[in-house]
Amino acid sequence: MKLIIDVHVSDLQRAVAFYTEALGLPCRVYETDWAAITVGDAEIHLYVDGGVTHGVEFYVDDIKSRVRALTEQGVQFTSGIDKPKSLRVDEQNITEFPWGRIAYFHDSEGNEMALVEDF
Repeated sequence: MKLIIDVHVSDLQRAVAFYTEALGLPCRVYETDWAAITVGDAEIHLYVDGGVTHGVEFYVDDIKSRVRALTEQGVQFTSGIDKPKSLRVDEQNITEFPWGRIAYFHDSEGNEMALVEDF
């Protein structure tokens, strides 16, 4: 069994560039109206027609180094201080919760994404 998350995009070429260049993930399929981005044993399917616009999270072991690396690739992180149970936000816009840390960002299509590190 393989996890697949369908994400809505309005510009497929721009979205594939973001996921492959900024996030460094490989593209397995690139068609005219959808693409498959590989994330470990899972995939993110980018659809021009369909898909979610928020709620995609990537689990990481070292959130600070991942945020630093992605920031160097042009990814901009946003504060999550307005999220329920958030405690504080650091200088990298990593939001701390009682259970761990999250770094929120948007993909090229405005979909909210996040890096997650548990305590």
